[in-house]
Amino acid sequence: MLYTINNQEIKGAPSSRICGLDLIRVVAIFFVIAGHFFTLNTSFMNVPFWGISLFFQGVVKDVFSIGVPLFIMLTGYLNINKTPTKKYYKGMVRVLVAYLFFSIVTIVFRKYYLGEELSLVQWVLKVFDYSAIPYAWYIEMWIGLALLTPFLNYLYRGIPSMKQKLLLLAILFVMTSLPDLCNRYGIYLMPGYFAQACYPLMFYFMGAFIREYQPTIKAWIGWSVIIGMALVTPVVNYVVFRGGSDVVQIAGGPGGVFLSWIAIAIFLMLYRRDISVPCIKRWVTHCSMVSLEMYLCCYMFDRLYYPWFKEHFFVSQAQFLPWFFVIVPLCFFSAYLVAVGYNAVNSFAVRKR
Repeated sequence: MLYTINNQEIKGAPSSRICGLDLIRVVAIFFVIAGHFFTLNTSFMNVPFWGISLFFQGVVKDVFSIGVPLFIMLTGYLNINKTPTKKYYKGMVRVLVAYLFFSIVTIVFRKYYLGEELSLVQWVLKVFDYSAIPYAWYIEMWIGLALLTPFLNYLYRGIPSMKQKLLLLAILFVMTSLPDLCNRYGIYLMPGYFAQACYPLMFYFMGAFIREYQPTIKAWIGWSVIIGMALVTPVVNYVVFRGGSDVVQIAGGPGGVFLSWIAIAIFLMLYRRDISVPCIKRWVTHCSMVSLEMYLCCYMFDRLYYPWFKEHFFVSQAQFLPWFFVIVPLCFFSAYLVAVGYNAVNSFAVRKR
């Protein structure tokens, strides 16, 4: 999940945190914000797929699609020993308070800046159906996963061998990824009823498995997996469809046959890494701790920056690529500053009680 009280189960000073896990969380929130450039805020999905710029965008778009799987694997890694105690469930309150606060702020933004006219009742209903913040579908999923987590842990720990745990992961992979690949364009080849539910379970148990067995991966293998899987969609579009139509997402979604391996490879490459430069390490830790709030407020900055830049600089999707390196950092650091401010005020309020 995006938010975890401390970085690990042992509470203590920042020096007790695991740097690699903080780094994964920072990479994940950056990927989420960067992925919105392609999927939500530009015309990448609806333009003829041709040219070097579109090919490159197709590659990086698939890499940036796996931010949420990284968060869910981190949840499994950090929470595998949680039990259904009052203390555990009380920890959910902070996430829900942050969601409520940023929902109210976003409603005010949508009403007075975007000019959306809805009644008070309609706005309240949007809070409860997780659409007040259009990106808050993750919070709805997180609530269910958080409620189930202690019982998922009982299930996982009750599996007696590594071989059987791998079988569980394989079954979840088949139930999640094959429907994503095979059930498209009016064709239905695989049972897909449980695919949406198995998506978070697959990555949760993958994180738990990594926590238990501490697997490693060589850098060249990891990069080969990432690049190879990310090339699937661009190469197929060029070779099979000759770039003559809108991009055909052969690789599927982030839980699909191809992109899930990118998420696993990145997690394995980062989770045991350290950062030798103290100031960078401190910033990564700090950014990691406000990643939830960054997620909850980044929608507003998307709606602030993208329309202005597109109005002034957009000619075509291919031509607009360099602005990725301006807009995405702007959204990222704007969200970071707001998140830092929220946490500072929240921490002050907690100390005053």
